[in-house]
Amino acid sequence: MSEIQKTMAFVGAGALALLAGFGLRPNEATQDVQELVGTTINEFDPSDPTSLRIVKFDGERGESVDFEVARRNGFWTIPSKQGYPADAIEHMADAATCLANRDILRVQSELAQDHVEYGVVDPLSSGLDSTSEGVGTRVTMTNAKDETLVDMIIGAKVKDAEEQYYVRNSNQDVVYVVNLDPSKLTTSFEDWIEDDLLDINTFDMRKIFINDYSAQLGMVLGPQGIQTQVNWERRGQYAFDYDADDAKWLPGELKKFDESTLQMVDFQPDEGEGVNEDSLREFRNALDDLLIVDVEKKPKGLSADLKAGDDFLGKDNEETLQSLIDRGFAPVPLTRGGSLEILSSEGEVVCTMRNGVEYVLRFGKLRAGGDAEVSEGQEVDKTDLPASELKRYLFVMARLNEDSIEKPELEAVPPLPEGVSAEEETAGDATPDDAGTEAAVDQADDEAAEEE
Repeated sequence: MSEIQKTMAFVGAGALALLAGFGLRPNEATQDVQELVGTTINEFDPSDPTSLRIVKFDGERGESVDFEVARRNGFWTIPSKQGYPADAIEHMADAATCLANRDILRVQSELAQDHVEYGVVDPLSSGLDSTSEGVGTRVTMTNAKDETLVDMIIGAKVKDAEEQYYVRNSNQDVVYVVNLDPSKLTTSFEDWIEDDLLDINTFDMRKIFINDYSAQLGMVLGPQGIQTQVNWERRGQYAFDYDADDAKWLPGELKKFDESTLQMVDFQPDEGEGVNEDSLREFRNALDDLLIVDVEKKPKGLSADLKAGDDFLGKDNEETLQSLIDRGFAPVPLTRGGSLEILSSEGEVVCTMRNGVEYVLRFGKLRAGGDAEVSEGQEVDKTDLPASELKRYLFVMARLNEDSIEKPELEAVPPLPEGVSAEEETAGDATPDDAGTEAAVDQADDEAAEEE
């Protein structure tokens, strides 16, 4: 063997030895990651977060659902719900405590290809659809300086381990195991708000008016442009007044729809009939039990009293009109020559409180409960769902009825004694303090005059 061959053989053997040694040497990156076990992630004070964003993935629809709560100008709001006011202090504290200062119990994987297995795929990743698997929940928290405190993806629950979940930082591939309770990270709108719709004391209710009807609403193109088509089924209008002295409800103006004249006509209860106190009490309590489960922004062009100008029916507003109709509402002139007002598909209720505030409730179509949305135009069969899952679209308006406010009784002013004028009576009403003040002023004036 030549010297060159021997030299090359030694070089080759050395290279193999180096390769073998490299293969047996512990991976430095792996070693560093494993050293994280027992350390803490998400180190921050739970009182620091001023915003929370939770992104979940809806596998059925194949799209991400975004929920956000933030404190702006001292108030908690829900930006993902058009800035609706949030009752967030308690829930925000729970969410922050759930995520802050988590100990790393184990490093499960360092490989991106394992993300599906552990359920930590980013829900904001591109290309996700209804067939995507292993998509996690991404949670982001920031402080008042807009500094990121948490940006984590929470994945699947660890098998046979209570409250242990696979997680990873959104900008890293490493999957950790930590203890946390994701139930504190609720995205249910009603959990973050004051959900009592009216927030009233039913004992302060003084009047109830029920406009009982159903209406099929549609949109047609007529000679004047887009018009609302209404197919009414009117039944009646019933008013009831509460007698606070006798603590009972009395019938007010009662009307029923006359099919022959197509008009509302007065009627009186038959002899021996009266108000069903139990039914009316249940109805009153049902109004108080109404709960908010979701909100949607009122269309532009509708005023605070739910009226609109004629341009609201313009062709450029067709999509908005259809959206209203799909929810059980339509702008129609309720009186001849009157302005457009919102007509609801399932009747209207007005309740008047002792302080003169009136709540006008206009009931629209049903919507399925839970997180499932009903596509626009789709009818909901209430026989297919339990009562707890039935939700209904509702327009609510508050206004002041001055006529319902009890007017104070003014007492007559007694006549003046003979020989006393109004000016003398006013002067006689001066208090000793007033007299003393006047005397002090006079004295000061005299002293000033003497100095001059």
